[in-house]
Amino acid sequence: MRFLSSVGLPCHPWMATVILPLLLLLVPLTAAQMWPSCGESGDYESKSTYEANLRLLSSTLPKKAASSTTLFATDTVGNVPNVIFALALCRGDTNSSACEGCLVTAFQDGQEHCTNNKDAAVYYDSNPCMLRFSNQNFLATTVNEHILVIGSIESLMNFPKLLLFTLLNSTAQSAVNSSRRFTTSRLDVSSFPTLYCLMQCTPDLTADDCAACLRPYNQYTLKYMDGKKGGRVLGTRCTMRYETFPFFQGDPMLRIINLATEVPPNNNTMPIITANPAPQSQSPVEAPPPPEAQATIQELHGHNSRKRALWIITVAALLLSIFLCIICFVVWMRRRRKGTEILHDQAAMNRPEEDALAWRLEQKSSEFILFDLSEILHATHNFSKENLLGQGGFGPVYKFCTYFQGQLPDGTEIAVKRLASHSGQGFTEFENEVELIAKLQHSNLVKLMGCCIKGEEKLLVYEYLPNKSLDFFIFGTHNVV
Repeated sequence: MRFLSSVGLPCHPWMATVILPLLLLLVPLTAAQMWPSCGESGDYESKSTYEANLRLLSSTLPKKAASSTTLFATDTVGNVPNVIFALALCRGDTNSSACEGCLVTAFQDGQEHCTNNKDAAVYYDSNPCMLRFSNQNFLATTVNEHILVIGSIESLMNFPKLLLFTLLNSTAQSAVNSSRRFTTSRLDVSSFPTLYCLMQCTPDLTADDCAACLRPYNQYTLKYMDGKKGGRVLGTRCTMRYETFPFFQGDPMLRIINLATEVPPNNNTMPIITANPAPQSQSPVEAPPPPEAQATIQELHGHNSRKRALWIITVAALLLSIFLCIICFVVWMRRRRKGTEILHDQAAMNRPEEDALAWRLEQKSSEFILFDLSEILHATHNFSKENLLGQGGFGPVYKFCTYFQGQLPDGTEIAVKRLASHSGQGFTEFENEVELIAKLQHSNLVKLMGCCIKGEEKLLVYEYLPNKSLDFFIFGTHNVV
């Protein structure tokens, strides 16, 4: 058995500046805290039959567990001396997809952190699964092995031990009586913090076996986690976790309202758990217990935590760089578009007034055509009387006869209104009239196609609708509603 103290990653202001804006992006990418437990039943060689069997097992067992209604599976692959026994269990509050993904990762982590070890168990902080594989047939027994006791480094001041015992005892009874050997619970008492708990046994255990597996966990918790904000006891046959915050999916399955009458005394026959003294410690170390009962307390300040912290920072820096590149690109595009608009405006200001007006009118619609004066003169036979449709106060109206045979390429017939120099319409009035006609096109009386502005000539080109809009062409738009 090993006792570990859970420790968070160091946090510095510059790290927060890099990581905090990307937390939502990092959540799916960062790996959960993992606790491997490596056995002592020998090693296998690389590219050996044992490794091939392990690879085969890693491709089948996750799917087998995920497809089970209890999210639990065992399997055996190979023959002695390369036989492998394996057990996979996912938390009862997860789904099959998350279960399969977690177990695939567990096989990878087990082989990475227990390199070439024939016996390994893998537990996680937030990932919802545990895995064990071994060359020893542990499936033939209900013995709970590879036990880890993990306590929070944060404390609860003046928290009664009776509350913690009530939480553990009631939750254990509920898990034992559950068909899935799984339950979650909540304990609210007076002004003390709310406690949440989860307990689970492998579903193949009987109720008595599950009770026997969880029974020592009360003692481990009360002895090593008394006054702690949270903690867990992990084993290959049963697990327990409690916290002061909800850490499982969904509502608690059990609401605890009745307190236990008393806390039973500690069992002195339990294995003694001691800590490896720190290098600078000079305090005496009590005599170690027998080898079969010996356990080690390890802090999570080791290589794995440092490696994971560097990995998270690297991913955060990479994502931040991509994010900043996107922002710079968007800003550059906006400035480029704005600069183009400014250049267009400046160019319009530097043109003669008639060119500036033509440019503004052209921007109003992609369907608006700027006709060339020479084409109009040619199409109307230089505004001959034969092409004259009518005469109004603002000027004559002509029908095109030679420009595309009096039509646009799509067959639309067109006519041109030539504003007389004495009409009193300057460039401003001309532009206003174009805008007004555009607004009135829904009347089906007229459709403005484009215009021509050249010197004193100001010409409007319409779609020609015989016997329907001639008055509109001749007399203008002012009386049209």
